[in-house]
Amino acid sequence: MNLNLFKTYVRVVETQNLSKTAKEFGLSQPAVTKQIQNLEDTYGVLLLERSGRRLKTTEAGETLYDCARDIIKAMEKTERAMEEASESRRGNLSLGASNIPGEYILPQLIKRFKEKYPHISISIDIADTEKIYSRLAERELDIGIVGGWIKNRKIEGFEWLEDELVVIMPEHHKLARSGEINLESIVNDKWIFREKGSGTRKAAEDLLAAHGIKKEDLNVSIEVGSTEAVLASVEAGMGVSIVSHWAVKKDRKIYSARISNPLVKRNFYVVYPRQKTRRKSVNNFLDYVKKIGESGKGGSFNI
Repeated sequence: MNLNLFKTYVRVVETQNLSKTAKEFGLSQPAVTKQIQNLEDTYGVLLLERSGRRLKTTEAGETLYDCARDIIKAMEKTERAMEEASESRRGNLSLGASNIPGEYILPQLIKRFKEKYPHISISIDIADTEKIYSRLAERELDIGIVGGWIKNRKIEGFEWLEDELVVIMPEHHKLARSGEINLESIVNDKWIFREKGSGTRKAAEDLLAAHGIKKEDLNVSIEVGSTEAVLASVEAGMGVSIVSHWAVKKDRKIYSARISNPLVKRNFYVVYPRQKTRRKSVNNFLDYVKKIGESGKGGSFNI
């Protein structure tokens, strides 16, 4: 029996409302109804009946509610106990990350983490910030590291590392080799932006807006789907852009410059589903990145 069926049923009984339960679990109401019907088909009894606008349990439904709660508690207790008892510290970890932390920061972190926990199986999904939040809300991922904070009642987290945004330009640009520039000095250049949903794009737009510059007033040459594509486009002479300093590589034929009077700072965030208990492997990784964050105030860290 799928444990999620029991979890859904328990919440339907407690809320007495299909649509409210569906919203809590991020499902459609027909999907919740189907799960209840599956339980009724399995046991061959009616579990819920309408009473005005609310749902009430039948006698069989009340019995299943009590049993389902016990089953859920027993499974959660078993999972915690087995992780604690595992001498080899086996486990699994599903991580999600937006472009910058996923490609330029996480590989270093995971290498050191795996040295301490070699038997934990880790998977990484790299997507834009909005998609990572969506997958966390559905509990498809355990932890996300993203470049923007999105308010979501299903998700909690904390501010992690500070990121510095820099301007990048082709090697032949008139301001190349400038150590620091004003954004106003490049407002008439051609620009390259990340796609909508990107944390870097939102941070760049916020930074420009703080300087009184609207993206709509810029000459946007192209919008691309990754930071590597931004770097390649700048290298090809298609325009200037704003990226994280983490992404700037010495082997590229581009130049970067700090922004004078940046006004707006950007941070990376560690985010995860809001829940009462988590697997030991998840807690171990959260403890690890918290320590990294404590040592990395100011935008750099040692691991």
